[in-house]
Amino acid sequence: MPRPLLRAGAVGVVLVAGCALRGPRVEVRPATVDELLGALTARRAALTSLRARAQVRTGLARLWTREAIVVQRPNDVRIDVLSPFGLALALGTDGSVLWAYPPAEGTRYEGPATPANLARFLGTPVAVGDLADILLGLPPPRVAVDPPRLELTRERRWRVTLPLESGLQSLWFAGDTHDLLATEEARRGVVVLRVAFGDYREGFPHLLEVAAPGTSSTATLAYEAVEPNARVDAALFAPPPAARVLPLDAAALEAR
Repeated sequence: MPRPLLRAGAVGVVLVAGCALRGPRVEVRPATVDELLGALTARRAALTSLRARAQVRTGLARLWTREAIVVQRPNDVRIDVLSPFGLALALGTDGSVLWAYPPAEGTRYEGPATPANLARFLGTPVAVGDLADILLGLPPPRVAVDPPRLELTRERRWRVTLPLESGLQSLWFAGDTHDLLATEEARRGVVVLRVAFGDYREGFPHLLEVAAPGTSSTATLAYEAVEPNARVDAALFAPPPAARVLPLDAAALEAR
């Protein structure tokens, strides 16, 4: 099972996918693979963009920062890191180029939008398309090569396992509400990605945790305000003008 999702800097603890705490016995509602996966497909079709404000915690220091986030499927992501004095750092990508712009420096850094480059700023290596879906509160879309399997876990959660060409994607759903609680992806027997979802309001998870097992890379995001299907100007994802443009490798910036 994925480890518990903890919300630091807020009142209380949200246990999303762990098994350490025992609460009231969950009344399990019957489910089928088609029903659970169909609900995700419907959500994916209904939600194509997002504008939000959030608190984000990444990197080794595990400090919380405030960020403004704009997402547009399939590959457009912009994240503005905010300070008490205004914009501290802007990050953006259209799926191919990743740019970083700290206004105080007047320099724009650019490089390919690879998982490794994204990890430098976001805390976890993840493909841009997958990041867009995760920020929209959904698991990365995968195509099963064989029929998915359904089981009820000891924790009374529904687990759907999708056989992939070179691994597995597992999805955990609440036994009673059928809300998506977590997803885990394994490639050739090695877990490469875990995402936990919690604090559902009006069908949307306001608390996310993304982790790359085997590394110290973890990012926790707590949405404060969410505007689904917001009108998004494509210019938001374009690199801003700057006096100098340098490769990302020259940037003395990293996830904090």
